[in-house]
Amino acid sequence: MKSLIQKIIDNPFLKAIFYFVLSLLFVLSAVFLSNWITGTQKIGQQKPNERSFVSCPPDFISFQELSKNPKSVVDLISTTTSMYAENGEFKSKVVITKVETEKSKVACGYLFVRAGTKTYGSIQKWENLYINPNGFGGHINAENNIGIGDSDKYSEYLFTLSKMDYWKSRDDRRTNSLQTADWGVLLNVSKTIGFEIGLNTEDKTGFISKFSIAYKCWNPETGEENNDCKIEVLE
Repeated sequence: MKSLIQKIIDNPFLKAIFYFVLSLLFVLSAVFLSNWITGTQKIGQQKPNERSFVSCPPDFISFQELSKNPKSVVDLISTTTSMYAENGEFKSKVVITKVETEKSKVACGYLFVRAGTKTYGSIQKWENLYINPNGFGGHINAENNIGIGDSDKYSEYLFTLSKMDYWKSRDDRRTNSLQTADWGVLLNVSKTIGFEIGLNTEDKTGFISKFSIAYKCWNPETGEENNDCKIEVLE
């Protein structure tokens, strides 16, 4: 008496059904295994170098929220400082910052500046900020400002570090030879960054009363945000 399996093999119709069912079971098992693996990865840590969730949205409210944590803010200028240009040279200030990034890196951040002149108040169209960190800056284009902007007493400009637009020189500004740099990345390149800070105006009442950087840190191995990097001003 033939076994059931032998009968299936001998019958072409039953044989076709048998192999179809077997193939279907194989496919369903593969799909189940794939979903199980994917679900396990979601529960665990994020993939290395994935930092999409560590961001600094280009809006003033996000900057204010980040600035509430004093560990996330460094002041390069905190008192009113005279700033102007004379005979083609800036009466500027050079601030050296030390960046501690051994445990984590700077993910992103903001640059905030309050400046103007006592004569006109806000920065005029023929004037501009001059900020040059380690040679990767110059005359700042304020079109990307996301801060309050101009008032009767001064200008308050806020920029995201990831997109700083600048002209290397006054000639570049006249020809609109604009350059762009990610200063967030720059802060991770060297342990010390020298910021030359000035105001491109011939008005001797020019000043900068506030210059600060607010930043977020992250672990590049896990992609997680932390508070282990540090920017400080060297005395």
